Amino acid sequence: MVPLADILFDGLPVLDLLEITPSTSVVAQITQRDQSSISRIYRQVSRRLGLEFRKHTDGRYRASANQGLLEGLRRSSQWMRLQATPAEPRWLTCGHAALVSGTQQPTLVQHCADPLQVERLLQERVLDLAVITRPSPSSSTAAADLLEHPLLRHPGGIDLILLRHDLSDHPAVQAVITALQQQVRQHLRQHPEQEWLG
Repeated sequence: MVPLADILFDGLPVLDLLEITPSTSVVAQITQRDQSSISRIYRQVSRRLGLEFRKHTDGRYRASANQGLLEGLRRSSQWMRLQATPAEPRWLTCGHAALVSGTQQPTLVQHCADPLQVERLLQERVLDLAVITRPSPSSSTAAADLLEHPLLRHPGGIDLILLRHDLSDHPAVQAVITALQQQVRQHLRQHPEQEWLG
């Protein structure tokens, strides 16, 4: 039987990473474990909590049961990440935003083509923040519980930061946003044809 403390500190991050990057080999690389350990951990945690967490026909991992329990655990896990010393916000960049290089690197290097998937991961507290590219003009906007911070307009669209409303004032999240804004300003020195929106 998997102890509850191990579930929160070791097991849940594995489940979260599998939802972000649906590959046991990639998660093994990120967590510096072997691939068989990742498979064993997620199956044990799923069984212990009754989550029915598995890979679905669309290629994505997710839980099919006990969503309320998982939501509570993810809220606790997010709180611990952001309150840690130093804080460990979990975020990624997608599209053009991933090309804006700088000292502030995402905790997850991930190519993500589906903004709706990123929004769901933010809503479920799997991610704390994301930088995505939307087409311009675009009629799509983030879900009601998410906040958009536009950063940059370029020929491919608009780069913007997405996060939950309830995290917008958190110091750890604000520190990432400030660093990203500085990074974009530096990028604009090399690309003056692009437009600052922050």
